[in-house]
Amino acid sequence: MNEDRNILLVVSYNGAGFAGWQRLPGRERTVQETLEKCLTSLLGEDINVIGAGRTDAGVHAEGQAVNFRTKSDQSLDELGTRIKAALPADIGCSAIREAVPNFHARYRALGKTYAYRLHDGPVADPHPGKKAWHVSSPLDEKAMQQAGELFTGIRNFYAFTGAKTDSRNFLRELTEVRLERKKHLLDLYFSADGFLNRQVRIMAALMAEIGVGRAKPDLVRQLLETPDRTRTPGPLAAYGLRLVEVRYRDEDFTGPILVL
Repeated sequence: MNEDRNILLVVSYNGAGFAGWQRLPGRERTVQETLEKCLTSLLGEDINVIGAGRTDAGVHAEGQAVNFRTKSDQSLDELGTRIKAALPADIGCSAIREAVPNFHARYRALGKTYAYRLHDGPVADPHPGKKAWHVSSPLDEKAMQQAGELFTGIRNFYAFTGAKTDSRNFLRELTEVRLERKKHLLDLYFSADGFLNRQVRIMAALMAEIGVGRAKPDLVRQLLETPDRTRTPGPLAAYGLRLVEVRYRDEDFTGPILVL
């Protein structure tokens, strides 16, 4: 009997067809359950998949990290190629890597990057799949960047989540907030050691309000220093959000990553 191997996959998915990441009772389709069914059928053994982040219904990913254990002795190249070919059209696999036995995709993550996409063109977002939140006027990127810089550092994000409790007292360290423009699409990138529930979507909502002139950048500082959820806008729609990257230590792996 082969010893279990611990395998990391980097996967992408279109969240429109899923009720979120986490396996759910009943008949709703989730990313976790879909991956597990595919891998179980492919490998001929019961597979449990662990994700780095439990994305909400409708949220997309281009760099979700997952790990699973298998007794398969196939080479990484062969295993990755077979997995990639077996996945449904709305899930992709871009890389595979052999991990150490105790590796856990969620608990070993050093940090993550999410992006929220805004569209400020003259008409509603023409792109299929509704992957950007449309705003009705051009965005003031300078003011938005000023607001984004106020988020960076170790901050209390109580005002930017609906969670009632948190083991770290709502403290998170944002290492970068940056904007990237492509014609009428503006991506807001947020990198941190971790995020609270709906935190990115609420931060993006406030930055959008600042971008269209309905709020000033200093409101970010006020809400971080004196958390008040009544002054924070509600989260933007899930379909504009995507998980871009999950970061780990090289020591968590036994060899280099294989790009598929």
